[in-house]
Amino acid sequence: MMNISKLTPWFLFLCLTLLSDYKVRGSISPSSQKPREGGIFGFKPKTLFVFGDSFADTGNTPTMIAASWKFPNGITFPGRPTGRFTDGRVSTDYLAKYIGLRKPCAYKWGRFGRPRQAVKRGMNFAFGGAGVFDTIFKVVPNASVQIDSLEQLIRRKVYSSADLNSSVAFFSIVGNDYLTYNGRNGSEKGRPAFIRRVVKQILLDVKRIKDLGVRKVLVALSPPQKCLPKLATPKGGCDTNDTSTYLHNSLLREGLIKLNDKMIKSNDNSFLVFDLYNAFVTIFKNKGVPGVSRFPEPLKSCCPTERGKSCGDVGIHGEKLFTLCKDPKSFFFWDNVHITDQAWRSIFSLLLPDSQF
Repeated sequence: MMNISKLTPWFLFLCLTLLSDYKVRGSISPSSQKPREGGIFGFKPKTLFVFGDSFADTGNTPTMIAASWKFPNGITFPGRPTGRFTDGRVSTDYLAKYIGLRKPCAYKWGRFGRPRQAVKRGMNFAFGGAGVFDTIFKVVPNASVQIDSLEQLIRRKVYSSADLNSSVAFFSIVGNDYLTYNGRNGSEKGRPAFIRRVVKQILLDVKRIKDLGVRKVLVALSPPQKCLPKLATPKGGCDTNDTSTYLHNSLLREGLIKLNDKMIKSNDNSFLVFDLYNAFVTIFKNKGVPGVSRFPEPLKSCCPTERGKSCGDVGIHGEKLFTLCKDPKSFFFWDNVHITDQAWRSIFSLLLPDSQF
């Protein structure tokens, strides 16, 4: 196996430059062409399944471990905390809107006998802190366990073959495995091998979702990890040329191409890429999306905290352990890791420009 740490700088730069332009058929990026009839999926989905982390979680993470259930989360929409790690909506909400569905119910509630009609429109299995492997957030189910939950529902005949054939899945695991690797003092020498393990598991997971009968699977690329306020330089710098993120995304793109090539119907792109990386970088560069948003300082967060704290945390005497901006709509980042409702709106407007958000 090639050791990336031994590559010469000019050769590494050339490889990353070429791979950054390597597209999966059906890739959804800022440069995508106008979607065909039926939108990016090529048909009208009736059911949406979501697997992922806090970028997609709509209320699964337990209140005992998640500040997402505390003020000021939810202040933009709906005006109270809903378990989302932001001031309003997340990727799941905007994807459901694009499809034309009401948001899928959180697995936390759907398994307790929600009305059949609510369950039929789909289910969100995403948990804040989840990875493809177990993370430092020990009570959170990893992606494989989330998929187990869907498989159990299928076995219980909650979803029929017809339901699955008219469904799409969104797979959004974008960083907790690497945060865990860093937190456990993983070495730089071992990072490329770990990235390959993570990507290999993502590909196994999304193929498993497809094999369960889901018609299309939309897979999120990693955003530029070293641009998150949590990982940015002390001066607020942003490394959009982070080689680790490039390696993750290029391997994932390549793997999805191979999965699509194995499909019996050569023109049926079962696996689609949701290009968070280029969306983030484009918005940082332009400080927003023309006609949609304006972020004067896109790398600053609306609700910053000290290291180890979360937006919503309070001290033993009830004092706030965070500061809150006056206008969340003018901020791309909500806290040290997550992004605002307006940021998600901007991303979907950029990647799906023919839709209204």
